[in-house]
Amino acid sequence: MEVLTLAPGDQADHFIGSAEAYGVVGIYGGHFLGQALAAALATIEPNKLAHSLHAYFLRPGIPAEPIIYQVQRLRDGRGFATRTITAYQQAQPVFQMSASFKVAEPGDEHQKTMPEVPSAASLMERRQAAGIEPFRFPMTADGRVDMEWASESFLPAQFVTGRAPCLQTWMRANVPKDIDTRLSQCVLAFLSDGTLMFNAVLPYGIPFRSHRLTSLDQAVWFHRPCNVADWMLFDQRSTAAADSRGMNEGEVYGSDGQLVLTVAQESMLRRNVESA
Repeated sequence: MEVLTLAPGDQADHFIGSAEAYGVVGIYGGHFLGQALAAALATIEPNKLAHSLHAYFLRPGIPAEPIIYQVQRLRDGRGFATRTITAYQQAQPVFQMSASFKVAEPGDEHQKTMPEVPSAASLMERRQAAGIEPFRFPMTADGRVDMEWASESFLPAQFVTGRAPCLQTWMRANVPKDIDTRLSQCVLAFLSDGTLMFNAVLPYGIPFRSHRLTSLDQAVWFHRPCNVADWMLFDQRSTAAADSRGMNEGEVYGSDGQLVLTVAQESMLRRNVESA
Protein backbone atom coordinates (compact mmCIF):
# COMPACT_ATOMS: atom_id res chain seq x y z
CA MET A 1 0.00 0.00 0.00
CA GLU A 2 2.98 2.31 0.59
CA VAL A 3 4.07 1.81 -3.04
CA LEU A 4 0.67 3.04 -4.26
CA THR A 5 0.44 5.98 -1.84
CA LEU A 6 1.67 9.19 -3.50
CA ALA A 7 2.76 12.49 -1.98
CA PRO A 8 1.45 15.81 -3.33
CA GLY A 9 3.86 17.69 -5.59
CA ASP A 10 4.80 21.36 -5.64
CA GLN A 11 2.19 22.16 -8.31
CA ALA A 12 -1.51 21.39 -8.65
CA ASP A 13 -2.25 17.88 -9.97
CA HIS A 14 1.37 16.82 -9.53
CA PHE A 15 2.17 13.78 -7.38
CA ILE A 16 5.38 12.09 -6.26
CA GLY A 17 5.78 8.31 -6.18
CA SER A 18 8.63 6.15 -4.97
CA ALA A 19 10.69 4.05 -7.38
CA GLU A 20 12.48 0.76 -6.88
CA ALA A 21 14.26 -1.98 -8.81
CA TYR A 22 12.45 -5.25 -9.51
CA GLY A 23 15.43 -7.39 -10.46
CA VAL A 24 16.21 -7.92 -14.14
CA VAL A 25 13.08 -6.03 -15.30
CA GLY A 26 14.20 -2.74 -13.73
CA ILE A 27 11.11 -0.79 -12.65
CA TYR A 28 8.24 -3.24 -13.09
CA GLY A 29 5.57 -1.94 -15.50
CA GLY A 30 2.78 -2.48 -12.99
CA HIS A 31 4.56 -0.06 -10.65
CA PHE A 32 3.95 2.74 -13.15
CA LEU A 33 0.39 1.59 -13.89
CA GLY A 34 -0.66 1.43 -10.24
CA GLN A 35 0.92 4.73 -9.25
CA ALA A 36 -0.36 6.60 -12.32
CA LEU A 37 -3.90 5.38 -11.62
CA ALA A 38 -3.56 6.51 -8.00
CA ALA A 39 -2.49 9.95 -9.21
CA ALA A 40 -5.45 10.21 -11.58
CA LEU A 41 -7.96 9.02 -8.96
CA ALA A 42 -6.73 11.76 -6.61
CA THR A 43 -8.27 14.26 -9.06
CA ILE A 44 -11.54 12.37 -9.65
CA GLU A 45 -14.87 12.84 -7.83
CA PRO A 46 -15.49 10.15 -5.17
CA ASN A 47 -18.52 8.71 -7.04
CA LYS A 48 -16.43 7.59 -10.04
CA LEU A 49 -14.15 4.59 -10.56
CA ALA A 50 -11.78 3.70 -13.39
CA HIS A 51 -13.27 1.69 -16.23
CA SER A 52 -10.28 1.71 -18.64
CA LEU A 53 -6.70 2.81 -19.07
CA HIS A 54 -4.27 2.86 -21.98
CA ALA A 55 -0.54 3.26 -21.35
CA TYR A 56 2.86 3.46 -23.06
CA PHE A 57 6.14 2.56 -21.40
CA LEU A 58 8.48 5.20 -22.84
CA ARG A 59 11.76 4.60 -20.98
CA PRO A 60 13.01 1.89 -18.58
CA GLY A 61 12.87 4.17 -15.54
CA ILE A 62 15.54 4.86 -12.91
CA PRO A 63 15.01 2.85 -9.69
CA ALA A 64 16.93 5.35 -7.53
CA GLU A 65 14.92 8.40 -8.65
CA PRO A 66 11.45 9.48 -7.45
CA ILE A 67 8.72 9.54 -10.08
CA ILE A 68 6.78 12.76 -10.73
CA TYR A 69 3.24 12.20 -12.05
CA GLN A 70 1.58 15.11 -13.84
CA VAL A 71 -2.19 14.75 -14.30
CA GLN A 72 -4.07 16.65 -16.99
CA ARG A 73 -7.85 17.00 -16.62
CA LEU A 74 -9.32 16.40 -20.08
CA ARG A 75 -12.98 16.05 -19.13
CA ASP A 76 -15.22 16.19 -16.08
CA GLY A 77 -18.78 15.20 -16.95
CA ARG A 78 -21.69 14.13 -14.82
CA GLY A 79 -21.17 10.44 -15.61
CA PHE A 80 -17.66 10.24 -17.05
CA ALA A 81 -14.26 11.85 -16.51
CA THR A 82 -10.99 11.52 -18.46
CA ARG A 83 -7.39 12.12 -17.47
CA THR A 84 -3.93 11.85 -19.01
CA ILE A 85 -1.01 11.09 -16.72
CA THR A 86 2.66 11.55 -17.60
CA ALA A 87 5.44 10.23 -15.38
CA TYR A 88 8.79 12.06 -15.29
CA GLN A 89 12.23 11.23 -13.97
CA GLN A 90 15.09 13.71 -14.30
CA ALA A 91 12.74 15.93 -16.35
CA GLN A 92 12.30 13.17 -18.97
CA PRO A 93 8.94 11.45 -19.65
CA VAL A 94 9.25 7.74 -18.84
CA PHE A 95 5.58 6.66 -18.91
CA GLN A 96 2.31 8.03 -20.31
CA MET A 97 -1.26 6.91 -19.65
CA SER A 98 -4.83 7.93 -20.47
CA ALA A 99 -7.60 6.78 -18.13
CA SER A 100 -11.38 7.07 -18.10
CA PHE A 101 -13.68 7.02 -15.08
CA LYS A 102 -17.45 6.65 -14.62
CA VAL A 103 -20.21 6.35 -12.06
CA ALA A 104 -21.56 2.85 -11.38
CA GLU A 105 -24.87 1.96 -13.00
CA PRO A 106 -27.01 -1.19 -13.45
CA GLY A 107 -27.13 -2.97 -16.81
CA ASP A 108 -27.12 -6.27 -18.70
CA GLU A 109 -24.28 -8.68 -17.98
CA HIS A 110 -22.44 -11.57 -19.61
CA GLN A 111 -18.83 -12.79 -19.49
CA LYS A 112 -16.38 -15.51 -20.45
CA THR A 113 -16.44 -18.57 -18.23
CA MET A 114 -13.58 -18.86 -15.78
CA PRO A 115 -11.25 -21.77 -16.69
CA GLU A 116 -11.30 -24.81 -14.42
CA VAL A 117 -7.95 -25.10 -12.63
CA PRO A 118 -6.84 -26.49 -9.26
CA SER A 119 -7.45 -24.09 -6.38
CA ALA A 120 -4.66 -21.84 -5.14
CA ALA A 121 -4.77 -23.57 -1.74
CA SER A 122 -4.28 -27.04 -3.24
CA LEU A 123 -1.45 -25.84 -5.49
CA MET A 124 0.27 -24.17 -2.55
CA GLU A 125 -0.11 -27.33 -0.45
CA ARG A 126 1.34 -29.46 -3.27
CA ARG A 127 4.30 -27.11 -3.73
CA GLN A 128 5.07 -26.96 -0.01
CA ALA A 129 4.83 -30.75 0.31
CA ALA A 130 7.43 -31.04 -2.46
CA GLY A 131 9.72 -28.61 -0.61
CA ILE A 132 9.61 -26.06 -3.45
CA GLU A 133 10.00 -22.38 -2.62
CA PRO A 134 7.51 -19.88 -4.09
CA PHE A 135 8.46 -18.57 -7.53
CA ARG A 136 9.94 -15.07 -7.25
CA PHE A 137 7.88 -12.83 -9.50
CA PRO A 138 8.81 -9.12 -9.64
CA MET A 139 5.57 -8.11 -7.89
CA THR A 140 6.10 -10.51 -4.96
CA ALA A 141 9.02 -8.45 -3.59
CA ASP A 142 8.82 -7.87 0.16
CA GLY A 143 5.88 -10.27 0.40
CA ARG A 144 3.46 -7.70 -1.01
CA VAL A 145 1.79 -10.25 -3.31
CA ASP A 146 1.29 -14.04 -3.15
CA MET A 147 1.38 -15.92 -6.46
CA GLU A 148 1.01 -19.59 -7.35
CA TRP A 149 1.43 -21.22 -10.75
CA ALA A 150 -1.79 -22.76 -12.09
CA SER A 151 0.09 -23.71 -15.28
CA GLU A 152 3.65 -24.90 -15.80
CA SER A 153 6.14 -22.13 -15.11
CA PHE A 154 8.83 -20.95 -17.53
CA LEU A 155 11.76 -22.22 -15.48
CA PRO A 156 14.59 -23.51 -17.71
CA ALA A 157 14.20 -27.04 -16.34
CA GLN A 158 10.58 -27.02 -17.50
CA PHE A 159 11.17 -25.36 -20.89
CA VAL A 160 10.09 -27.33 -23.95
CA THR A 161 10.62 -25.97 -27.46
CA GLY A 162 7.35 -25.15 -29.19
CA ARG A 163 5.37 -24.79 -25.98
CA ALA A 164 1.94 -23.17 -26.30
CA PRO A 165 2.07 -19.44 -25.42
CA CYS A 166 -0.27 -19.64 -22.42
CA LEU A 167 0.20 -19.05 -18.69
CA GLN A 168 -2.09 -19.14 -15.66
CA THR A 169 -1.35 -17.82 -12.18
CA TRP A 170 -3.26 -17.35 -8.97
CA MET A 171 -2.50 -14.08 -7.19
CA ARG A 172 -3.61 -12.08 -4.17
CA ALA A 173 -2.36 -8.88 -2.56
CA ASN A 174 -1.30 -8.79 1.07
CA VAL A 175 -3.55 -5.85 1.98
CA PRO A 176 -6.36 -5.45 4.53
CA LYS A 177 -9.64 -7.18 3.63
CA ASP A 178 -11.48 -3.86 3.93
CA ILE A 179 -9.24 -2.09 1.42
CA ASP A 180 -10.84 0.92 -0.31
CA THR A 181 -12.34 0.19 -3.76
CA ARG A 182 -10.22 2.84 -5.42
CA LEU A 183 -7.01 1.50 -3.92
CA SER A 184 -8.15 -1.98 -5.01
CA GLN A 185 -8.22 -0.70 -8.59
CA CYS A 186 -4.66 0.59 -8.19
CA VAL A 187 -3.61 -2.83 -6.88
CA LEU A 188 -5.28 -4.49 -9.89
CA ALA A 189 -3.43 -2.13 -12.22
CA PHE A 190 -0.19 -3.03 -10.40
CA LEU A 191 -0.92 -6.75 -10.90
CA SER A 192 -2.17 -6.50 -14.49
CA ASP A 193 1.33 -6.42 -16.02
CA GLY A 194 2.17 -9.63 -14.17
CA THR A 195 3.61 -12.36 -16.39
CA LEU A 196 1.90 -11.11 -19.56
CA MET A 197 4.98 -10.44 -21.67
CA PHE A 198 6.34 -13.92 -20.96
CA ASN A 199 3.52 -15.60 -22.89
CA ALA A 200 4.86 -14.56 -26.30
CA VAL A 201 8.35 -16.00 -25.72
CA LEU A 202 7.23 -19.48 -24.61
CA PRO A 203 7.26 -21.14 -28.08
CA TYR A 204 10.76 -19.82 -28.81
CA GLY A 205 12.96 -19.63 -25.74
CA ILE A 206 13.47 -18.63 -22.13
CA PRO A 207 12.74 -15.10 -20.86
CA PHE A 208 15.89 -12.94 -20.61
CA ARG A 209 18.11 -15.84 -21.73
CA SER A 210 17.10 -16.31 -25.34
CA HIS A 211 15.21 -13.04 -25.78
CA ARG A 212 15.18 -9.43 -24.61
CA LEU A 213 11.75 -8.57 -23.27
CA THR A 214 10.00 -5.44 -22.08
CA SER A 215 6.44 -4.13 -22.03
CA LEU A 216 5.76 -1.61 -24.81
CA ASP A 217 2.15 -0.61 -24.20
CA GLN A 218 -0.84 -1.90 -22.24
CA ALA A 219 -4.60 -1.45 -21.95
CA VAL A 220 -6.80 -2.50 -19.04
CA TRP A 221 -10.59 -2.60 -18.79
CA PHE A 222 -12.11 -2.87 -15.30
CA HIS A 223 -15.44 -4.76 -15.28
CA ARG A 224 -16.39 -4.93 -11.60
CA PRO A 225 -14.85 -4.43 -8.15
CA CYS A 226 -13.34 -7.35 -6.26
CA ASN A 227 -11.47 -8.00 -3.06
CA VAL A 228 -7.82 -8.07 -4.08
CA ALA A 229 -6.91 -9.70 -0.75
CA ASP A 230 -8.65 -12.87 -2.00
CA TRP A 231 -7.21 -15.24 -4.60
CA MET A 232 -7.72 -14.20 -8.24
CA LEU A 233 -6.96 -16.24 -11.37
CA PHE A 234 -4.95 -14.55 -14.13
CA ASP A 235 -5.62 -16.46 -17.38
CA GLN A 236 -3.21 -15.34 -20.12
CA ARG A 237 -2.10 -16.08 -23.67
CA SER A 238 -0.17 -14.67 -26.61
CA THR A 239 -2.19 -14.34 -29.81
CA ALA A 240 0.54 -13.19 -32.22
CA ALA A 241 4.26 -12.57 -32.66
CA ALA A 242 5.82 -10.57 -35.49
CA ASP A 243 8.41 -7.84 -36.08
CA SER A 244 10.16 -8.70 -32.78
CA ARG A 245 6.91 -7.92 -30.93
CA GLY A 246 4.53 -10.17 -29.03
CA MET A 247 0.80 -9.63 -28.53
CA ASN A 248 -0.45 -10.78 -25.12
CA GLU A 249 -3.88 -10.71 -23.54
CA GLY A 250 -5.62 -12.06 -20.46
CA GLU A 251 -8.45 -11.96 -17.97
CA VAL A 252 -8.50 -11.76 -14.19
CA TYR A 253 -11.28 -13.64 -12.37
CA GLY A 254 -12.27 -13.45 -8.74
CA SER A 255 -12.36 -16.69 -6.76
CA ASP A 256 -16.16 -16.65 -7.26
CA GLY A 257 -15.70 -16.85 -11.05
CA GLN A 258 -16.66 -13.23 -11.73
CA LEU A 259 -14.67 -11.52 -14.49
CA VAL A 260 -12.80 -8.62 -12.87
CA LEU A 261 -10.73 -7.17 -15.69
CA THR A 262 -9.46 -7.71 -19.22
CA VAL A 263 -5.95 -6.71 -20.27
CA ALA A 264 -4.04 -6.51 -23.56
CA GLN A 265 -0.35 -5.79 -23.94
CA GLU A 266 2.27 -5.57 -26.66
CA SER A 267 5.81 -6.52 -25.63
CA MET A 268 9.24 -6.50 -27.21
CA LEU A 269 10.31 -9.98 -28.32
CA ARG A 270 13.87 -9.48 -29.56
CA ARG A 271 16.08 -12.55 -29.86
CA ASN A 272 19.53 -12.22 -28.29
CA VAL A 273 22.36 -12.31 -30.84
CA GLU A 274 24.03 -15.30 -29.19
CA SER A 275 20.77 -17.32 -29.38
CA ALA A 276 19.81 -16.31 -32.92
